[in-house]
Amino acid sequence: MKIIDGLNYREWQKRNTELFSKLERSKQKELRNKGYRNKGWDQVQKSWELLKYSCQEFSIFNHKLSKHDLLGAINHSILEAEQAKVVANESLENLERNYNQVKGLADKALSKYQLL
Repeated sequence: MKIIDGLNYREWQKRNTELFSKLERSKQKELRNKGYRNKGWDQVQKSWELLKYSCQEFSIFNHKLSKHDLLGAINHSILEAEQAKVVANESLENLERNYNQVKGLADKALSKYQLL
């Protein structure tokens, strides 16, 4: 039995299928158009390369780490955390506004109609 990269044919197929099934239908169709086929050693290996390429996420943090720019990676993480904090605060303010609006409507309705 042939083993490549520590996996046999069936293991390669299974790995491809699991990753492929997690993709959106449009992405699956795009990969099929590019040649994704999960049968036959050559096709299974080519399909794995297509999957790896299409599923890579660009990460500035990882890019900076790979360039040995630890300070840049830390600064980027701090910037992302600050941006997340701003978004969270805006969301909280929006929720409080909506709550007050709904509470006002509820109070108005309760004052207009008698409780049973």
